[in-house]
Amino acid sequence: MFCRLYMHTSLSREGVLAILEKHFGKAKKLGLSVCSFGRFDIMIRKNNEFHAEKLRMYPDGFLYYELTAEVEIYKDIVPTMNEISKALWSAGIPTVISCDKEEELNRYIMGL
Repeated sequence: MFCRLYMHTSLSREGVLAILEKHFGKAKKLGLSVCSFGRFDIMIRKNNEFHAEKLRMYPDGFLYYELTAEVEIYKDIVPTMNEISKALWSAGIPTVISCDKEEELNRYIMGL
């Protein structure tokens, strides 16, 4: 399952990776920018669409956040995305998830 994350933060991709490593353990580097945490692989990069003014627009401002990440999840898709999201939000990084199962994920997070 593939998901994309949009993160509103002044941290570098290495800073975000460090936050994820605190929660999920040491990442295994799979290449220049791809890291594996076992249950999922992630590639974090600067968002080429970043725009300081447009990121405040509702409802699609998240498309202009500073960082994006491509996440490939191998098992426990909804709980894993929930964990990733909570780890980032707990570190003060507003994060929006875009994926095929986002409705299911929102129900899971909100307990609906």
